[in-house]
Amino acid sequence: MHLHHVRFLKDPNTKQQLELIIFNKKGENVLNGLLVSGSDWFPVVDGIPRILVGNLKSEFLKCHADFLFRFKKQIPKRFLNSLPDSVSLSSSERHQVKTGSSFSYEWKNIYVENSVEKSNYLHFLKPYLRENNMKGATILDAGCGSGRFTKQAASMQSQLIVGTDIGDTVEVAYQLSGHLKNVLIVQADIYSLPFGRIFNIVHSIGVLHHLPTPSDGFLSLANVAKTGGKVLIWVYNRRGNARALFLYEPLRIFTRLLPKSFLYKLCYIPAGIVHSINLITKKASDPPFGYYRQFPFNMKLNDAFDVLATPKSNYYYVEEIVSWFKRAGLKNIKAFEHPEAGITCIGTK
Repeated sequence: MHLHHVRFLKDPNTKQQLELIIFNKKGENVLNGLLVSGSDWFPVVDGIPRILVGNLKSEFLKCHADFLFRFKKQIPKRFLNSLPDSVSLSSSERHQVKTGSSFSYEWKNIYVENSVEKSNYLHFLKPYLRENNMKGATILDAGCGSGRFTKQAASMQSQLIVGTDIGDTVEVAYQLSGHLKNVLIVQADIYSLPFGRIFNIVHSIGVLHHLPTPSDGFLSLANVAKTGGKVLIWVYNRRGNARALFLYEPLRIFTRLLPKSFLYKLCYIPAGIVHSINLITKKASDPPFGYYRQFPFNMKLNDAFDVLATPKSNYYYVEEIVSWFKRAGLKNIKAFEHPEAGITCIGTK
């Protein structure tokens, strides 16, 4: 985390400005430390602010006890004394942890950066946002995963692009783009974002439909856009998506229970089928799987795992998504249904 990025971070509960206590740093990059508000504290671990609250914070610290041990002399005792002896996650929190774990395995073990990420990123934003919209903007990439789109937005001369995710996948995102001066990677819960209303553009691509309560996650995104800012999401379309509804979803009931390492190997079968079909067809518009024709094999493998491993997916009609935007008080709402059964929707704060 760059020193000058601290000013963008707030306590998720109180929205108080966070103050930084540095344990060690390299140049202008803080490696380990604490972010402190009047009522709470959050660790910076291996260059990444970990701004989780409640049980999710306790679960994180339990899994990263080495941080508390390494810096126990520098962490104020009142913080250490406030830690609970045990953690009992709610069903919603367990769902989030499982989802984060699934994507963490995917991005750490399968993803390989490729040359089509820029065009893929712009595909999800179209027809409403283009490369020139990113220049000079402050952007939130909510559910950033590997940071592949965070990095693309950074290359488009954004003033700041913040990538957030709930799980350890933020470590992949940090390795990919955390070295860039206009990138801030934060481990945070989409329901409790540690920001004020600072973003010109808030986008979440392929994330909300995996949440336990997607519409609440969307409202949280809308709350951190500044007046006049754009909020854009991409979610699964229910219309024209029979293959997902009647093939992928029944399969997922069983495949999500398989060990991740075994499922990864199993995903070579559907990825290989899609890749073979793409080689046979002549153009990107040829069904089925025409959308994937431009992508390398590894990206098809990545998406096969995504489809079969995640705990839950929701599918929506565009009318329902538009209603989210209206309930959030957004204006100039527009929605586009992609041929590959996705919905891009945008509104203005």
